[in-house]
Amino acid sequence: MGDKRVRIYRCADDEVGIFSAIYEAGISGYGHKYIKIQPQSADYMYSMELFADYIDVESSIKKMNSVLDAIKEKISHEAYEYVMKAIVSGDAGRGDVIYQFITYGFTLGAKVVMAVQFQEVADMFTLVRSVQNEAYRYIEVLRFKEVIHKPPLLLSVIEPKHDIVAHLANHFADRFNSEWFIIYDARHHKAVFHEAGGKWEVRLLSENEEQRLKELNETEEEYSDLWKVFFENIAVKERENKKLQTGNLPLRFREHMTEFER
Repeated sequence: MGDKRVRIYRCADDEVGIFSAIYEAGISGYGHKYIKIQPQSADYMYSMELFADYIDVESSIKKMNSVLDAIKEKISHEAYEYVMKAIVSGDAGRGDVIYQFITYGFTLGAKVVMAVQFQEVADMFTLVRSVQNEAYRYIEVLRFKEVIHKPPLLLSVIEPKHDIVAHLANHFADRFNSEWFIIYDARHHKAVFHEAGGKWEVRLLSENEEQRLKELNETEEEYSDLWKVFFENIAVKERENKKLQTGNLPLRFREHMTEFER
């Protein structure tokens, strides 16, 4: 990187924090090759870099909106969709990837989504693909259980790598429009609350709310037991292929699936 010192923008590990850091990095004019975005979280371990300047960024919704508006106006709505998918990735380097992608976008315009010859753009597609693949997989394997009878309330518990619960909400709100349901993301401490009729919201949970959802999830319904029995009885033991099963359905998806619960 030459003799110029690297600038590392440290920020909160959420959308507002990362986009605020991107805003500060962008207006600095320091040069994108010498800038890094570093979300701060107990889940990530960073080594302190010698000869680098660390800048702590305060989260600002105004700054975040400024970045998002600029993406839509100066690049394209398609680029905006890619950025919004990448921001929910669990990858510690997503801030860098998004920042570099936006920088190229301001130069190339709408064509940036096709410029996969640049590593920075290819990295963005890798993030987006990872998020999309996990969302598609959870759409296939997500299980609901009825935890309250009157009115009926369905609950599903997941622990995804990426913060995809809002993407799942769109899918299941369309298919279970008349149902009350909750999708609880135990890893990111969030939940989707859907009410009969189609309205839904995503929000961070308090400790009390999480505890209540965990208690609800421990309730056993008769249909859950019947489903487990059915699942076990239809299996042909002689044709069981554990390796193939694990390839089609990795173990990390099974913990909260009804047929695998014990």
